[in-house]
Amino acid sequence: MSGKQMMRMEEVQLGGDETQGTILMAVGKLLLWTSLIFLAFVYSSIKAGSYVYPAWFTVQFLVGLTLLIIGRVKRGPLSE
Repeated sequence: MSGKQMMRMEEVQLGGDETQGTILMAVGKLLLWTSLIFLAFVYSSIKAGSYVYPAWFTVQFLVGLTLLIIGRVKRGPLSE
């Protein structure tokens, strides 16, 4: 491979982790915000004796938080 072609491949691969981290953070934030919808049904679900909504809320919240943390680590600091 020539030197110019090698440099171009390095430039293309340069922003992969930042982009993936930003996408993971966006999906994590979306899951956290939509879990608030299920939070409205948690009390009535427990009162009725069902634990579907509390379990759904907990799992969705934990997955969203995990994606947000992984995305923050992959993206790294915004300024260098």
